[in-house]
Amino acid sequence: MDGHGPFLKPRWTTLVRGLLLVWGVLTVSATPAAELRFQITGAPDALRARLEQGMPPAPLAKPLTGLSDAQMAAALRLRQALEAYGYYDARWQEHVVRKEDDYILTFALELGPRILVRNVDLHAQGPGSDLPVLRQLFATFPLRHGEPLDQPLYDDWKTSTLDALHAEGYAKADFSRHEILINRKEHWADILLTVNSGSRYRFGEVSFQGAETYPRRFLTRYLDFSPGDWYSPDRLARTQANFRNADRFSVIAVLPDLRKVKDGRIPVTVMLKPLRPKRLKMGVGYSSDLGVNLGLGYDDYNAFRRGQHLHLSVTLAQRTLDLATSYIWPVGDRLGSQYIVQASYRNLDLIPYSADVFDTGFGRDWHMGGGANLGALLSYQTITYSIGGVSGRGRFIIPSLRYSVQGFPNPVRPVEGYSWGAVIQGGARTLASDADFAQMHVHGVWRHLVSTEWGVGLQGEAGATWLPGSIDRLPPTLRYFAGGQGTLPGYSFLSQGPELNGVVVGGRDLLVVGAEVERFIGRDWGIVAFYHAGNAFDGFARFPVLQDVGVGVRWYSPFGPVRLDIAHPLIGPSAPFARVVFSVGVTL
Repeated sequence: MDGHGPFLKPRWTTLVRGLLLVWGVLTVSATPAAELRFQITGAPDALRARLEQGMPPAPLAKPLTGLSDAQMAAALRLRQALEAYGYYDARWQEHVVRKEDDYILTFALELGPRILVRNVDLHAQGPGSDLPVLRQLFATFPLRHGEPLDQPLYDDWKTSTLDALHAEGYAKADFSRHEILINRKEHWADILLTVNSGSRYRFGEVSFQGAETYPRRFLTRYLDFSPGDWYSPDRLARTQANFRNADRFSVIAVLPDLRKVKDGRIPVTVMLKPLRPKRLKMGVGYSSDLGVNLGLGYDDYNAFRRGQHLHLSVTLAQRTLDLATSYIWPVGDRLGSQYIVQASYRNLDLIPYSADVFDTGFGRDWHMGGGANLGALLSYQTITYSIGGVSGRGRFIIPSLRYSVQGFPNPVRPVEGYSWGAVIQGGARTLASDADFAQMHVHGVWRHLVSTEWGVGLQGEAGATWLPGSIDRLPPTLRYFAGGQGTLPGYSFLSQGPELNGVVVGGRDLLVVGAEVERFIGRDWGIVAFYHAGNAFDGFARFPVLQDVGVGVRWYSPFGPVRLDIAHPLIGPSAPFARVVFSVGVTL
């Protein structure tokens, strides 16, 4: 076969190099002052959109130079793209018009006949040739007899096939034959593909470089695999993510060495450059619930050079003061499995109550896999408070069990995924608490991308308390209130719930649900419409359901979402017509 006979090998394999070369010609110029934009007519909408997507505006220098070169380069790119979709005999007319400072180049296409697939010859070789995933891929090959040639689909299928084999441990899988034979005169193409799985490999020994101050046992906790497991690029990627999320390393590289395979095992080198373990952090934020807040924190991420974590923080807001310290030391071989000792003091001056809370505790966390964590904590709390003109003091020893699942792939831009958690806690007078009680609290968020422009979301929060006698037996920090950004943004923070003598005193139970629709503007901005309903209450027989609606703006900044909402309460006395809810800042 050669370029002078009826059979041609497609040019799609050289398209990437051609695009880079052409784009280099288009962009080597003086400071851009104008752009050459492209329009295509005479093609079906789907094809036109694909062609125009591959032809972004080209900058032109001022004074105007290179317009003819840009036209030639664009024509070359168009020709290559059309051939990739099977149009080898396409022709067109070109027309350039000036619009203000820019130029528009229109290609009026006459597509001509399209190359159709005549035969598809697929084969698999090697130990992995009978894998179910490979059989499924062969059964769903996207190009069949009589269908138009679409080389991007062909290349996507090849990539998916190799990815599937690599994920099963066939690290050197490749195509021993991959050809498309094209007859331009008779407008047909034969596809010839043979995939060779090669041998299946396991993970070999792991070596660490550049993190000598951390114990090896601590570093191995971040591995998503063990030596002897079947090799998987996905597990290497998860290992990389584990190290990145540790906030301990500035450079991370997880590198398999396919050149040093021994006895079917691939060795892995983890190269790390640690950040300074002792760090002072400062933060400034604002929320409509608590006002301006300032934070100062100190962390030692490698205390005693054993990977243990000391944390100290002070957070001052208009309505709260928080002093907290914790000490975490890893235990076992799994990431997230650890002991924790913590202590805190909180001064609260909120709408329904004021309180001083001293809290100390000791706990144990377990990582359950799949973003799930289980924790047990035994805490001792003393609380001095005032609510509704009544002052009190409480002392409680509270054992608790909490479970959480983080299912957002990108927590900084939480537009797709879910998270939920549950806490069970209680106290008993026989165990030195001032009241017998038990509580369960659950919360969850789910968001889904309907398209690149639209997203939907649901959220909910519920709590229930078992308590013999009056709610007065519990301090307000253990009661439920509604209102504010986390529950009902149309009502002031913690301003809703059961009342006594016209004063909100909090309740035994909580139920709030919400829904939202978001329209994205680019990648980093969105406009949201939302609805919430619920309240804090004492039994469903006394459950006044409050509701609010509103609109808001989201900015998905590098440090997390910034929210600005205007919420309107639909039900409830003493609520303003609308409430502005805003939050920005980072948590120490």
